[in-house]
Amino acid sequence: MQRIGIIGGTLTVVLLLSSILFFNTQNESNMSMLTENVKSSDELIVNTAFFYIKDGEEARFEKLRSRGNVLLEKHGARIERVIKPTMLAAGELELPDEIHFAVYPNAAAKAAFDADPEFLQLKQEYLAGAVDKMFGFATHLDDFEFFREIGDATKTYGVALIYFKEGQEHAEQFAQYHEAACAIIPEFGTHFERFLIPFAAANELKEQPDEIHRFYFDSQEGMQQMVTDQRMQALFPQRDGSLKELVFILGEAIQ
Repeated sequence: MQRIGIIGGTLTVVLLLSSILFFNTQNESNMSMLTENVKSSDELIVNTAFFYIKDGEEARFEKLRSRGNVLLEKHGARIERVIKPTMLAAGELELPDEIHFAVYPNAAAKAAFDADPEFLQLKQEYLAGAVDKMFGFATHLDDFEFFREIGDATKTYGVALIYFKEGQEHAEQFAQYHEAACAIIPEFGTHFERFLIPFAAANELKEQPDEIHRFYFDSQEGMQQMVTDQRMQALFPQRDGSLKELVFILGEAIQ
């Protein structure tokens, strides 16, 4: 059983350009891993990147993102979502400036983009000047069947990096929590955009999670009501007992 959401108790403190496309030279050796572990040659790849922008270089980074978007389209790819974090709701992580989610139709498109001379020149001209540091993961889609929705700039977004405790029993425990929680969560205006399974990392800043979830909320009030709902409160110990770490970021969509 795959998992839907990590929301709920993680919100008690409330009251992802190509996502890996701009890694610097020291991460190039990791880039070759990103298309090796997909399940099939025609599988969708979603890259997720966390960017830390140098002070005063926001305009340069915006140009980098804008041009990168055009080059992605050239290869049948796109930046699906860009989130500007506003709050770290759970876990330990320096809050990034932007989180990018880029979608490639298959591994061949990803390889073609990486080798595009225009991309290589863009990376050389703008990366070092605009980006202080970054980390990210290549992912494929979770096989969980859910009702997928797409939000807009008026919504509050959540991005969760989920780390299970070692042992299959903990993954199963979380799945049981999820089975019960997913019947409750939508009542409070929670909508799901993506559930992703990382298969490669191109960074040394953050350990690769077991899952990455992206969702949005209709209102702050709905989030707060969900947290205090008695049914959810009863489920939280089961969820918490299955997790080694949770990083949960709230933000707004800028694309």
